[in-house]
Amino acid sequence: MFRFLRLLILCSASVALGTAAANLDREIVLAPHSGAAAEDTEIARWQERAGALGATAAMFERLGWAYIAKARRTLDAGFHKLAEKTADVIDAQFGATLDSRRLRGHALHNLHRFREAEAVARRLVTEVGSPADFALLSDALVEQGKIAEGVEALQRMVNLKPGVEAFSRMAHVRWLKGDLRGAIAAMEMALRASRADDSETHAWLLTRLAGYALQAGETDRAFALAEEANARLPDYAPALLASGRALLAQKKTTEAIARLIRAEALLPLPEYQWWLADALTAAGRKAEAVLVEQRLMQHGAMEDPRTFSLFLATRRTATDSALRLARAELQERADVFSQDALAWALFTSGAVADADQAMRAALKEGTRDARLSLHAGEIARAAGRAQEAREHLAQAMAGAGTLLPSERASLEAAHRELVAIN
Repeated sequence: MFRFLRLLILCSASVALGTAAANLDREIVLAPHSGAAAEDTEIARWQERAGALGATAAMFERLGWAYIAKARRTLDAGFHKLAEKTADVIDAQFGATLDSRRLRGHALHNLHRFREAEAVARRLVTEVGSPADFALLSDALVEQGKIAEGVEALQRMVNLKPGVEAFSRMAHVRWLKGDLRGAIAAMEMALRASRADDSETHAWLLTRLAGYALQAGETDRAFALAEEANARLPDYAPALLASGRALLAQKKTTEAIARLIRAEALLPLPEYQWWLADALTAAGRKAEAVLVEQRLMQHGAMEDPRTFSLFLATRRTATDSALRLARAELQERADVFSQDALAWALFTSGAVADADQAMRAALKEGTRDARLSLHAGEIARAAGRAQEAREHLAQAMAGAGTLLPSERASLEAAHRELVAIN
């Protein structure tokens, strides 16, 4: 996280220097890197080769992908920014290549610059059309809410190269379209297709499958899958978060908090901080929760605007900021979850009619998600459609194990009120 902030300062300086930008970019990507992990060793190795006399574009490309590997392991966006800067160096020093464009497209996608990633992917698909090119295009389209086009690109990828990367994307799309059982089946296919010695991929797949199992109400399986991911890749923050969520669904709050504390220490992002603060509050540890929320308030808008918008709106605080962040996010990432964030921010700011319209956009793909259903139920209730509200809240109750403790409490109260009215 601190590395990312430092990079923002350096990159701003790069723009200010104009013609010296290329040299500064080179200095940035070759700045000495420390660390004992395998990814750190790989970065240092390719930095040395790229910094030597007679270095080639391929050496810088390998350095860029080493930064990508580090970003994937740590979930630190700063390393994706370094990968993008490495592509800049290649283009300036050697001229743009297909490989540098692939590197750039991958970095742009992970930096949530989806429209730029789509433009890169479309050119790659036209010129080459490799499975990786169709994967990038599908990812960029799906993140922008262009599901139908994303599925077309994904099908082209599946036709060219069925396997773990294709099957895991199939799972995500099926989930977005409301087919939870289909998503689980596809993710299980991805697991079977993965290499046993690839601990990182295996842990990621297990964690995603744990999330689906939790949605299906299979809390024991969700916990077991998350723990298996933790065993395969120790100190993997997403798996620790998944374990904590499953334990909260089982009402094992103390055990959940232990995992959530570790997850947030490893990856202090808004989602992790929100879950930890909510769990601490549920356990009566309010003073500790306040400290976590202070960290969330300090960096949330920059680290994860959409989650931070949802947090502010849910807490009914700084609703103007929640609305501003949600609208800005929608400009780049117009998927169902950004539509939901906008709907929720509008609702909590008192604009029920506008919230109702945005919520309809959030529900258009048929995604089954307890938070979406909770928000839809509350908005329908405020709009005077009691029967529709009951249906949405009943759907939310079916997947209540995926909700924060405070959200579950709100859901149960709203559901009781509507049942009593009936």
